[in-house]
Amino acid sequence: MKVDFFIVGAPKAGTTSLYYYLSEHPGIEMSSKKETNFFSNHSIQKQSLYYNSESIDTVDLYHSLFKDNNRVKYGEASVSYLYYNDVPQKIKEYNSEGKIIIMLRDLADRAFSHYQMDFRLGLVNEKLEDIIDNRESNKRSQLFYQQYIELSMYYNQVKRYIDTFGRENIHIIFYEDFNSNIELVVKGIYDFLEVDKSFIPELDRIHNISFTPRNSFFRMLYSWSAIRKFLRLFIPKKNMNMIKNNFLGSKINPKLSIKLRQKMNRLFLHDIELLEDLLSKDLSIWKK
Repeated sequence: MKVDFFIVGAPKAGTTSLYYYLSEHPGIEMSSKKETNFFSNHSIQKQSLYYNSESIDTVDLYHSLFKDNNRVKYGEASVSYLYYNDVPQKIKEYNSEGKIIIMLRDLADRAFSHYQMDFRLGLVNEKLEDIIDNRESNKRSQLFYQQYIELSMYYNQVKRYIDTFGRENIHIIFYEDFNSNIELVVKGIYDFLEVDKSFIPELDRIHNISFTPRNSFFRMLYSWSAIRKFLRLFIPKKNMNMIKNNFLGSKINPKLSIKLRQKMNRLFLHDIELLEDLLSKDLSIWKK
């Protein structure tokens, strides 16, 4: 078998929801592990990224994430694939006819959402403003700057995939379109993947709900990846809601301040203009 298509990012741009919607299609099997990071594993390990995800580092292990031999298309979603320089060529060498799905979100909103996720998990304590201003202070600051700012600079990342696979094999989704008309966007993907377009997934189901630890102690515990892994492996799903209700509160959405948005937009402006030219699309809404 060969994996046919790859949702390569960007992080916090709707990839998890899309992964689950596509997994419902009777002609599609998505990998049993959402973030396989198979083609970016070496880069992630080299950087010692703080997520500590399980390594999928052999083709046999990668293919073991797919069980149904009767599906039309096989796909996976790893948001790390968009950033690393060598991943497009690795995917091309694996499957020269692979199709690529890229989801893009307002750069500042994506950066802020990514930061808020890591802050809720206890992975970062610094203010985002300080991370931007002090990016060169130490290796940790540089890594956070990469995750929140550099991952949002889409131009070179998207261009690498276009140069490698050709524009006809790249399907780009904008987060704003995905939110405003999910069904239309999903049908467009079915058309791109050449699967039955009449099927409609459960679009009302909410995926990737975020929770916030109720206090600093629970936040400290939740920041340990070993604890989160233990909960996923050994606690029945029916008991997870009880744990979340007792130890985690509903997600609170802090607002991105005008001052911080302006700071980030100054960093992103040139990249947005390059992306507009590359995709022949007006992205002025991202500049406001």
